[in-house]
Amino acid sequence: MYFMRSVGLGRVTPVVAGAAVAMVLLSGCQGDPDPAAIQTAGQPSSSSSPAGPDASASASASAPASSEPSPASSAGPAANLPVPVKPALADENSAEGLEAFTKYWFELFSYGYETNDWVPFEAVTDPRCEACANVTTAVKEIYSENGWVSGADSEVGDFVTDFRVNTQGSIGSNVEVGQGESTIYLKGGQIAEQVAKGPPAFKAIFSAHLEGRWVMLDFGAPEGTE
Repeated sequence: MYFMRSVGLGRVTPVVAGAAVAMVLLSGCQGDPDPAAIQTAGQPSSSSSPAGPDASASASASAPASSEPSPASSAGPAANLPVPVKPALADENSAEGLEAFTKYWFELFSYGYETNDWVPFEAVTDPRCEACANVTTAVKEIYSENGWVSGADSEVGDFVTDFRVNTQGSIGSNVEVGQGESTIYLKGGQIAEQVAKGPPAFKAIFSAHLEGRWVMLDFGAPEGTE
């Protein structure tokens, strides 16, 4: 469902198809997650690190000599991109704080696509978020084969929440999200897939305010819409 097969990397290997990279096409949420069962966010496993040795070497070889930010292109993967900065409001336990956190979370999503650095994203995301893992795992696979992604920026629109804690202790919200056009490159700069800009659509998200900060528990299509 999420992969197409591509040759030319020395062996047959799965790379992400356009439908997989377009996170707005992911299936629905898991349901109301239980914050009490959340694993400790901010303790990423070794899989959280950007790609493997081969991909790191490829990125280093392609990176410009200067420390200036360089977005991904056919010439090579992104280099020296700044990590999105969390606004102070994004830690506030309020509807406004939750909205700020949600926008920040999608900024980290976009940053992860183009850098394969998922550590900041995973630090504020419940490891049991299956929809999140579907995307991060697929993108990491591209970089593990010395490929990379350009574009795929999340575009966040309207945000709606009643800011009521549900029976599981989390807070549900709806956010309008689109995704910019993107290109998936194989080793050497060959284009594996070009994905058109996706139309905005509302996604249901579940978050919890724990130990003075927000954690994303899950996101996906609202129930009954897909």
